[in-house]
Amino acid sequence: MDFSRSVHEVTFTAFDFETTGLYPATDRIVEFGAVQFQDGKQTDVFEALVDPGIPIPDGAAAVSGITNDMVRGKPPVHSVLPQFMQFVGDSVLVAHNAQFDVGFLRAALDATGSGALTNLIIDTQVLAQRAFPRRKSYGLQALVVELSLPQGTAHRGLDDAVMCMRLFQACVDALSFMGEMTLQQLLG
Repeated sequence: MDFSRSVHEVTFTAFDFETTGLYPATDRIVEFGAVQFQDGKQTDVFEALVDPGIPIPDGAAAVSGITNDMVRGKPPVHSVLPQFMQFVGDSVLVAHNAQFDVGFLRAALDATGSGALTNLIIDTQVLAQRAFPRRKSYGLQALVVELSLPQGTAHRGLDDAVMCMRLFQACVDALSFMGEMTLQQLLG
C-alpha cells in the first residue's frame, strides 16, 4: 500500500458486525454491515443477516433487535463471509472500537479456513481521540450526537457502519485543517 497517497484517493470500507455476544472464541456474527467510500462519498454497501449456528441470547437480541426468528433460514456465516471479503477487497478497513469487529472477523476467517486478514485497519475510536480530544465519551453513538452527524439505528450493522463512515470523515476533516492529508499522516 502506498502510504503517501491522499486519503481522498483511497478506498475505505467502514464495517460493523452484530453478534451473539462479546467473545469471538464462543460467540458468532449475526449481521454484516459495511459501506465502501472514497473521498467522503459512499460508493457501495453490503448488508446481510446470517444464521450464527447458535441461539442468540436475550441480552444480545435486546441490544441489536435481531432475534432468532429473524436469522432462521438465513445463510450461515461461512456462506456470506467470502462475499463480504470480496466486497472488502484490498480497501482500508474502518471500524469503531475495531478490536471487537476485527476479532470476530479473524475468528470467522479462521473457523472457515479462509486465510488471514491482510487489510490495513483504522479504528475511528482512536482517530476520534486525536481529532476531538477531551471528550466525555468516545462511544460511536455519543460522538455522532456530539458532532451532530446524521444518525441511524444504533446497534444495527449497516447503520453503525454508515455512522462510522461519517465519523471517519469528520475526523479527517478535523485533522486535515492544514491541507490535504496522506494515509501516513492519518495513521499518525
